[in-house]
This record gives sequence, C-alpha cells and structure tokens, in this order.
Amino acid sequence: MYHRFLITAQFVLSAALVMSTEWLPFPTGVALLSIPGIAFAFWSWFTIGIRRLRVQPNTTEHTQLVRCGPYGIVRHPMYLGLLWFTAALLIVPLVWWRVLLWFGLLLVLIGKKREEEASMFARFSEYRTYAQQVGGLIPRMRPRS
Repeated sequence: MYHRFLITAQFVLSAALVMSTEWLPFPTGVALLSIPGIAFAFWSWFTIGIRRLRVQPNTTEHTQLVRCGPYGIVRHPMYLGLLWFTAALLIVPLVWWRVLLWFGLLLVLIGKKREEEASMFARFSEYRTYAQQVGGLIPRMRPRS
C-alpha cells in the first residue's frame, strides 16, 4: 500500500509540475537547464536496460546491482534526473505552490529511495560497500589519493 502511494504521488507531483509550466512562449532557458536532468535519466535507463525498468521500489529475482555509468555517480540517478528536470521547470512560473510541489516530490523520492535501499541491502551483501562509496541522490566527494 505504501509503495502504491509513493508511486502515485511521484507521478501526480511530476505531472503537476510539468503541466503547470508556462510552455508558451517556449522557455528556452528552461529547456537548456532541464537537458542535463533528462539526459541523466535516459543514461540511467539505458544503463540498466529498458526492459528492466521498474517503478516499484523493491527488488525481484531479476534485479541486478548496477554500479557503472550513472550508478557510479549516484545510487539513484533516475530520481536525480527527475528532480533536476522538474527543478528547472520551477522558474516558469516561479510561484510558492510549485516550489512546495517540488519539495513534496523530493520527499516522495526520498521515501522511495529508502524502500528500495532496504530491499537492496537485503538482497545484495555488497550493497553496503556500494552505499558507502557512492552517494544516494547527491554525488559523494571522493578524497584524492
């Protein structure tokens, strides 16, 4: 039940942000700011394989631990890509209730991240080491050797 809430809230909040953006005249600045988020999400999808893409924050027997590409930068690159994309949309128009929607989306994705990680810790013994080395939604600064 909690998973369904998180998934529904993710889609509703994302759609609300996209649909409440003023698209005419076309906001070139928004498009340029949002491209890295879109690109990061697509890179993530192609890295894990489109057929293995899931919205459920739990593992299955087909789940694999991927640590390359964008997953070597953050553990949840699709969430980061969505947050980046929707944050870029906030400027057209920049109003308080849209900022609240974005923070709501952030909280929902943190909830999904926690659910997903509990499942990953249970399934993969090496996930703990991966989590110590790679940030969740924000890249972890690595000390220089």
